[in-house]
Amino acid sequence: MMAHARRLVDVRTGDEFDQPIPFGLVYPICLADGSAPPSQRGRTWGDLVASDRDLRPAS
Repeated sequence: MMAHARRLVDVRTGDEFDQPIPFGLVYPICLADGSAPPSQRGRTWGDLVASDRDLRPAS
């Protein structure tokens, strides 16, 4: 069983996300250029997949 990966990155855009609770909402942290995201609203995995996000654990 893998440990929960809290910090995530979108492999397509480089945007960074945080998922504080396993299976909980995912929150944008910053865009690839370091600027603040336009919205800091939490999203479900379903919302992110529908938005064509491909999140992976940050290295």
